[in-house]
Amino acid sequence: MNKNILIIFILLTLTFSYKFKDNKVDETKSTENDTIYKNDSLTYILNANKKFIKDSLLKEKTGIIDHYFSLYQPDNCGVLTHRNSELKEGFEGIRIIKGIRTSKKNDTVFVMPNFNYCDDGESYCFYDKTLPRLYTDSYCCHPDNFFVCSDIDEDGINEVGIFYSSCVSRYKSLRIYSLKKNTWNEIAITTFDIMTKDPTEVKFSDLVKKISKYKFQICSFDKGQTKWKTIKMR
Repeated sequence: MNKNILIIFILLTLTFSYKFKDNKVDETKSTENDTIYKNDSLTYILNANKKFIKDSLLKEKTGIIDHYFSLYQPDNCGVLTHRNSELKEGFEGIRIIKGIRTSKKNDTVFVMPNFNYCDDGESYCFYDKTLPRLYTDSYCCHPDNFFVCSDIDEDGINEVGIFYSSCVSRYKSLRIYSLKKNTWNEIAITTFDIMTKDPTEVKFSDLVKKISKYKFQICSFDKGQTKWKTIKMR
């Protein structure tokens, strides 16, 4: 009887030890898988994209990229990442422009791709952290397509404009924006038919002329005709 009890005890001990080892192996595998998942996660790739833009493309240390991501990368939108080679290929550099705030001589503009599925287009961004990005629904943004106008409403901030393209069609547009409550608001839009006028032959800022406070003219090119449209800001 005692011999049978001893055999049963040994069998139970071996079975318990085997299961315990299995559990330890499973925990190890789980930890390894978690590490792999974290390294391959979208957040990891997104952070790598941010670092590449900061260190390799912009080569600036003011924290502007972290600043923009903190403002425009919401948690409730799906993360969209890019290959660094794609970011490099699409990057056209920075451009020095006339100061957007009238107290500044110059500003710097560059184009940022979208990094989440809530944004459906690229944005014009600035080295000046006090300026919000100018978001568009276009994937054909270029630093040379951004221009600074006059301070039409005389609030100390120059109005700005973009030569807008949808990447297709002969019909583009000029779009003018005014900064109000830290948001760029569109105040005018006109047609730019590239079969009527070659955009490389004009200076975009010359196509917007201030008449008086709150009042300006903007040029349009459409079907062989050149017209000036008068706009009064609200």
